[in-house]
Amino acid sequence: MDFHTWASALYGESTARTAANAIGVVTFDADTGRLSAAFVWTLLRRVFALRVPAVRWVIGGWQAVIDRLAARARDLGVRVELGSRMHHLPGEPTIVATELSSARILLGDDTLRWQSGNGVLLDLAVRSARGDRFICWDLDGGGFHETYSMQDPTAAPRGESLFQIDMPIRHDESKAEATRRVQALADLAVPGWRERVTWQRSGAAKHRTGALDLPGQTWRDRPAVDRGHGVFLAGDMVAAPGMRGEISINSAIMAAEGALRALHVTDHAAR
Repeated sequence: MDFHTWASALYGESTARTAANAIGVVTFDADTGRLSAAFVWTLLRRVFALRVPAVRWVIGGWQAVIDRLAARARDLGVRVELGSRMHHLPGEPTIVATELSSARILLGDDTLRWQSGNGVLLDLAVRSARGDRFICWDLDGGGFHETYSMQDPTAAPRGESLFQIDMPIRHDESKAEATRRVQALADLAVPGWRERVTWQRSGAAKHRTGALDLPGQTWRDRPAVDRGHGVFLAGDMVAAPGMRGEISINSAIMAAEGALRALHVTDHAAR
């Protein structure tokens, strides 16, 4: 059953629409109500129910996490090559940790498809002002605003605040129209940002914002991690549990375990 039908029957259509728009920060979908009720309800509980695991902000952002992971990998003897386009698999076993669209081309497997979101993104650095908000939801359009520098002061120069704002693109809407809506949200959430801005960038994310499950689907129906013949997938749109980045982490663990088994590494070494 889709979320809108399920939630409307229990709480009314207005509440169902508001709840669907509230979770747009996770789905990046302008019609979250069409998605699986079980899928959306799980996201709502994760985002709005105050319980472990909670959101944590890493000092230095995601790049700091990636840098530490890369340093650890090199310490273990892993050779990391950057800026090298892959046209074929290097051998077996292989873990393909790319977007599904890239994996589809590399593996020549047209079944590597799954639905995802579509949204516009606006990053702003502005001179700080009293009254700047930490987070703000657009319960009408599904937009979201967050001030990362309030949790991590290193994210912006002294005296400035860094905002990240997003808005899902509607089915019949152009990117330009969605950009105007996300700027309108910025006008409300970051008053005077056009006069205070010191840096900005914008972009769009289409079909690369994490897996979305339709009615009748669960994470188990997504493209399998184990593709056979020593090939494994890792990413946020494959058959692994969790929410957004957790899907990537869990699928990476599953893929690594599969690769070790393919190498006939003992259980003790795998752990």
